[in-house]
Amino acid sequence: MYFEQVISNLANVVKVGYKSNAFAPIVWFNAIVLPILFVVALNIDNEKAQLFLIYVACAIAVFSALMYLIIFLKDPKLLQSERFRIEDKKLDLISQKGSNFKVMPVDLASQSRISEGGSDE
Repeated sequence: MYFEQVISNLANVVKVGYKSNAFAPIVWFNAIVLPILFVVALNIDNEKAQLFLIYVACAIAVFSALMYLIIFLKDPKLLQSERFRIEDKKLDLISQKGSNFKVMPVDLASQSRISEGGSDE
């Protein structure tokens, strides 16, 4: 039951087109690959193979840290989530328009409206 709900939520996220940030795919890759490499390395008897798998895992972790640093230095906005960027843009619009600007709550799965003058259309 829980698994079906998770899949349903993922399907809705994909349908809406939500993206967390540019670093998220690297995090998912690390979350899947690194534990597998360490578990396999600890469960085999060959010492050279263990060292090789641990070096590979460490190299992947260092590569990921370097990619994070590169993304951070090139464009820090790429590390912000899409939801944060939308909220930030709304606040920018509010500050530009002044106090007569009303923002309706935003749900990425549905249409929302922004109206001027404090009244709904």
